[in-house]
Amino acid sequence: MRYYTRRRARLLSELAPIRDIVTLTTEDSVGKFVAWASQSRIIASGVKSLHVNFKASLAALRALRQCLSLLQHLEDLELHLVGLSHSSWVHILRSANLKNLQNLSTNAPHSALRHFLPKATSIQHLHLPSFCGDVCQLDDTPFPCLTDVTAATVCIAPLINHARVERLSVIHLGPEDSTVFPRMLKLLASSISTLTILHVDFNPGNRDILRHINEVAPKLTALKLIEREFLPQGRSLRQCHPWNHSVEWQNDLRCFPYLHRFLLHTSASLVRTPSIEHEELALLRAWTCIKLAPHPSLMYVTLWYLVGSPSATLKSWKWEVRNGVKWVLQTHAIPPEWDQFI
Repeated sequence: MRYYTRRRARLLSELAPIRDIVTLTTEDSVGKFVAWASQSRIIASGVKSLHVNFKASLAALRALRQCLSLLQHLEDLELHLVGLSHSSWVHILRSANLKNLQNLSTNAPHSALRHFLPKATSIQHLHLPSFCGDVCQLDDTPFPCLTDVTAATVCIAPLINHARVERLSVIHLGPEDSTVFPRMLKLLASSISTLTILHVDFNPGNRDILRHINEVAPKLTALKLIEREFLPQGRSLRQCHPWNHSVEWQNDLRCFPYLHRFLLHTSASLVRTPSIEHEELALLRAWTCIKLAPHPSLMYVTLWYLVGSPSATLKSWKWEVRNGVKWVLQTHAIPPEWDQFI
C-alpha cells in the first residue's frame, strides 16, 4: 500500500471513481461518510486510505469512532485532530482495527497511542508530529515491520529499538536540552537499523554534526539538515556554523561514500550575494571537490538559505558529466519538493 501525503490524498479522493481513498476535513463530512458507509459493507470494506484533518469538538467523537469502526481494512491512516484530550483520543481509537495498517500519521498523544499501537504489528511508516515530553511513553512497543519513522528526538531510540529502520526524520518539536541529540545518536549506534535516508533538525552550534551522524549512519544515500535554534535565552544567535570550517565540512561529507542527495535548510547566508550563481557554484566546489576530484557519489544538492528573510533562496544543483564535469543549476527542471526525497 502506498503512503499518500495529505495533498495527494485529497486530489486522488476527488478523482477516484471507487472511494478507496477518503479525505474528511470537517465534522459534517465525517457524519455524511459514516451514514453512507453504514449502508454498504462493500463501500466500507473498499476504503484502504483514510485522511482526517480538522479541529474536533466533543460532538464529533461518536461519528469519528463509528468511522474507524466501519473501516476494517485500513492500510493508510492519517488522523490529525486539534483540541482533543487524552480520554477523547482513547475513546476514538478504541474501536479502530489496526491489524492491516501499514502507514500511520497522527498527532494523538503518545499516552493514548501506547494502548493501541501494539496491535498495529504491520506498520511500516510511522509519522508522529507531536511532542511527548521528556520521556517517550512508547518505549518497549514492538514494531517488527517498521522501516520509516518521523518523530521527536526523545522518541527515536524507543521507536526503532527493535526495528530495522532505513528512513528516519528527527524533528524538533519542543524544548530539549543539549544532551538529548547526543544520547539519541549513542542509542542509534547500538540499534539494529541500517539508515539510508535521514532528516535531522540540528543545532547550528554543533560543529561536528556530520561526524556524529556518520558514526551511526555511514551508509546514508540521502541527508537533509534543517537548522533549528536550541540556544538558551540571552545568548547571541550570531555564531559560527559547521560549514564555515570548509575543510572539515568537505572531509566530513566525504565520509559518506554512498551519499547521493544532500539538502540543507538554514536562516544563515551561505554566500555574499544570493543572486550571483557563481558564488554558490564556488561554494559547492569547495564542499565537494578536492583537487578537482568530486565526491564519490554525491549527485544532487539542494540549498535553502536565508530562510525567513526577504532574500530567502532555494536552489537545486546536479553534478553532470557534460561539456566537462561540473555542478549545473537545475534551471529548466522542476526541483524536488523540499519535504520529499527522490
